[in-house]
Parts: sequence; C-alpha cells; structure tokens
Amino acid sequence: MSIDTLSVQGVRNLANTQLNLSPNVNIFYGLNGAGKTSLLESIHLLSMARSFRQARTKTVVSHELDELLITAKDSDLGLLAVRRTAKGQVQIRQNGQSLASLAELVQQKPLQLIDSSSFSLLEGSPSDRRQFLDWGVFHQFPNFHSDWQKLQKSLKNRNSLLRSGKLSKAEFEVWEREYLSCSERIDQARKGYLEGFVPCFHEVLSALIELPELRIHYYRGWDRSKPLNEVIEHQRERDQKLGYTQSGPQRADMRIKTGKLNAADVLSRGQQKLVVCALKIAQSVYLQSQQKMPTTFLLDDLPAELDQNHIQKLGALMERLEGQVFMTCVDPKPLSNFWNKPEQVKMFHVEHGAVINSAVNGEQE
Repeated sequence: MSIDTLSVQGVRNLANTQLNLSPNVNIFYGLNGAGKTSLLESIHLLSMARSFRQARTKTVVSHELDELLITAKDSDLGLLAVRRTAKGQVQIRQNGQSLASLAELVQQKPLQLIDSSSFSLLEGSPSDRRQFLDWGVFHQFPNFHSDWQKLQKSLKNRNSLLRSGKLSKAEFEVWEREYLSCSERIDQARKGYLEGFVPCFHEVLSALIELPELRIHYYRGWDRSKPLNEVIEHQRERDQKLGYTQSGPQRADMRIKTGKLNAADVLSRGQQKLVVCALKIAQSVYLQSQQKMPTTFLLDDLPAELDQNHIQKLGALMERLEGQVFMTCVDPKPLSNFWNKPEQVKMFHVEHGAVINSAVNGEQE
C-alpha cells in the first residue's frame, strides 16, 4: 500500500506540485522554510484530513486562496482526494465517492508521524500518551471507535447533569450506565493491546539502544483495586461539586519510566528521540504482525539529535516494515546509508516552495 503519485495545490508556501514517488523511501531536503515539512503535512492531510502543525485549517491554506486540494493515486486504495477550505469545510473522496467518515479513511491507511512534537510522549500530558495508545487500539479492535464515541457522549451528558444542579435520577442513571459500560470495554481493549505491544516495543528498543530499566506502566484512570462503578458511586457527591467526572478511561495514562523516574527527566535528548522512534515503529511492527497492514511513516528532520550509527539502525528496522517512508532533512548526506537499497530511494530538493526531483547524491537529474 503506497502512494504512487501525489498532487498538492494550495498548501502554505508550496507551489502547485505533482510528484512520482518511490513505494519505499522519499527524502525531501532543503533549507529551513523551503517547504519540506509542508510536503509531509500534505500527506498527513491526505490520510487524516487535518494538519499536524496547526489546528486551524486557515493557516494551512495558502493565504491568497480559499481552499487546498490534495490528490493521490494509491496502489491499493485507488484515487484519493481531500479538499479543505479556509473556513474549515472538508470533503474526502475515494475513487470519486465521498467517504462516510474520517475514521473510514484512517482505518484504511495507518499513518505514523515522528517530529519535534513526538517528544510529548515522554514529557507531555497524559492525553498525548492516550492518543498514542488509542492509535494502536483503534487499528486492532474494530469496536473501539464506536465505544469511544459512546463514551464521549455519555460523559458529556453526565457532566452536564452534574453541573446543572438539578439531577433527574432516571436520566442520570441512563447516562451513567452507558458511561460505565463503555469504560469497561475501553479499558479491557487497552489492556489487551498493551499485552502484545509492550514485548514488541522492548524488542524494537533493544535493537536501537540499551535501556534495561525503561518500562511502560498503564494507569487505567481509576483505582485498580476497585471496579469503576464503586469508585463512581463513592465520588458522585464530589463529582457534583466539581461539575465533572473525576475517574474513568478519559483519565488513563501510559507512563514511561526509567526505574522510578519519568524517562523524560533521566534520558538525554538523543535517547528520548530513540525511545519515541521505538514506540512508533513498534506500533507498526505489532500492527503488521496482527493484520498484515503496512504503515506510512512521516519523519520530519530525523537526523537531528541522532548520530550516523543510530540513523542506520533506524533504517534497518524500518526496512523490515512494508510501509512507505517520507523524510525531511536539511542535508541529505547523513541519510545516505539509511536504506540498504539506494535504488529504492527517491530524493527531492525543495527550494522556495518548488520541488525538484534529484539523484541520490543530491544533484538534479
């Protein structure tokens, strides 16, 4: 599953661009501000219908235009197209037909991003780690997305009733019952996923760096010694005073520690990047082992904080996967040995928003 051709129109400072891509590795190099990351952003938009750089679509669309359009020919999925307006309207089409939901697109084309924001897996909030965990659960458990939507609805309604100060017992019990039911299923799915993922992660990590004390600890969002219904009943009065639900899967965390300390407080920046890369690669290794589904990788400025030895180790791991890789860098030389088969690598020089196909040595063809 790979993107054969890519067309980008109206994205930031990029000129209208049409590219023939490698099914293996594609490297975009050039000076900072040239538009390299905007190319990764375009592929992210194609797969997720949203940017990874800005929540507001208006900043993604070129300032002189009203919309952006990204189209691609995928080897398995056919023709894909995402159109987004500066006002936030979105249209997703596959082979000329509108898709019913974004989840349908995401399910078909798993995507992993490794950029400067990925450090949030170690030093960010629990919500960052929940999002990472739920990527894996979403792709492995077909009912997870539906359960998560039901959880959000029941939680929103329970919190609204708590804040209102006028609790209708019958209505409150309906939403609380739904909330408890979804919470248990989500927790079981997360635990089931981690049972397979964690050993895979340690295997991938050991191929990159020796960190024997590093461990993943799962906190489900409430006291592990008690069922959630008991916890909720005990906290109900306090929940009403606060106006929100204190315990549940929306409070879960996947804590990453070295010994008893948070890994972010112990590891160097380079070590942190290797851990982040191991987490993302392991998710894709595990997904491929379970469902034979390859992952598209977006790697923004991979050489930063990494030496040549670790770059080669990352390349060797990713070469075992069947997914397509898109990378950016300022200087392509550190990536010259990233892939064992240079004929599978395509390089593109990005300058002032224009993209030029280049040979492996960086010279224009």
